[in-house]
Amino acid sequence: MKAVILAGGFGTRLRPLSSTRPKPMVPVLGKPNLQYLLESLEKIPEIDEVVLSVHYMKGEIREFIDEKMSDYPKDIRFVNDPMPLETGGALKNVEDYVSEDFLVIYGDVFTNFDFKELIEAHRKNDGLITVAVTKVYDPEKYGVVEVDEEGKIVHFEEKPKRPKTNLVDAGIYMVNKKVLDTIPKNKEVYFEREVLPKFVAQGEVYAYQIPRGHYWIDLGTPDDLFYAHQIAMDEITKQNGYYTIKEGAEVPEDVEIQGPVYIDEGVKIGHGVKIKAYTYIGPNSIIEDKAYLKRAILIGSDIVKERAEIKDSILGEGVVIGKNVLLKENAVVGDYAKIYDNLVIYGAKVLPWKKVEEYEAYIKIKLDPTKVRPGVTPERCPLGLPECIYTKFKAIAGEKPPCDECIENQWLF
Repeated sequence: MKAVILAGGFGTRLRPLSSTRPKPMVPVLGKPNLQYLLESLEKIPEIDEVVLSVHYMKGEIREFIDEKMSDYPKDIRFVNDPMPLETGGALKNVEDYVSEDFLVIYGDVFTNFDFKELIEAHRKNDGLITVAVTKVYDPEKYGVVEVDEEGKIVHFEEKPKRPKTNLVDAGIYMVNKKVLDTIPKNKEVYFEREVLPKFVAQGEVYAYQIPRGHYWIDLGTPDDLFYAHQIAMDEITKQNGYYTIKEGAEVPEDVEIQGPVYIDEGVKIGHGVKIKAYTYIGPNSIIEDKAYLKRAILIGSDIVKERAEIKDSILGEGVVIGKNVLLKENAVVGDYAKIYDNLVIYGAKVLPWKKVEEYEAYIKIKLDPTKVRPGVTPERCPLGLPECIYTKFKAIAGEKPPCDECIENQWLF
């Protein structure tokens, strides 16, 4: 049996992290998601070959396979999409390399689900497609399914405004090769929107619900990446305690750690540093004296200088954060960017290799319309901004008070 991993997407919503790496290569606890998927497939004896459907930054994926997965026990075949074909078109493009029934996994799925369970469920029903489904809190972001008593999917709708259930398509399928006959070659076709609903209407699609106790995350946004790290650290905590310090990491005794925390190989921590819950510090990063980190993700080889504070934010690889910098509110900094000393950055996305030297266009602030409205400027910043930044904001607000649209879309200055 063949397993197909769809790894060709652009990962637009994950930018700037996906500006320098393909989406399946975005790491969770220092390991690319693609590696997690390959390790899961390695445990399934029936699968003798993994087909990687690639397009965007395919060289990065091939280099990773050649260097890091050279001893992988199963064959890995690369199939390049000549242009963006979306999920359905990408499946059509691997038609010549798959057997009668084959496993399909989206490359941005982070899960510990045993794919063998889906294979067995598919063998027991008479459908052409079996979809792994799971329950989520926010089903309107996904493809929502309705299932009858026999497990057959009777209705499927992609990203409905008013979902009728919270059972969603998990991006993992068993597919019969006959399905590919209905997909045109070298055309952009969405499997979820165009192919799946057609076979649901024909009564050819069944569902298999991922059992309770298994996690599933679609790594589509920075928030999803935060959640994946949280889940991964919780899993490690069950076995290793509330924090993990890998071999070669230097952590002085006066460092305050409140787990779950994961400190990777070669990390050097300064004195008086505070590291709070759900922080991951990637390999060979340097955290200087009295820095503060909480729910921060540092992908690796980052430098955080003295007294910098990073909270609810992600640093790409090789980022330099200057002294006394305040970085928070879901900020995401691309690879090798540099934030100069004494800056305050709220919720911004900084492009790779960017040098941020001034506040202009890098500080994104959520305004509370009940506290900041035309003609009214509170004496103290409702967001807790330092006085120097708030003074600049008040000057801008005085020239042009924030309108409803500015409040709705957030100020950017």
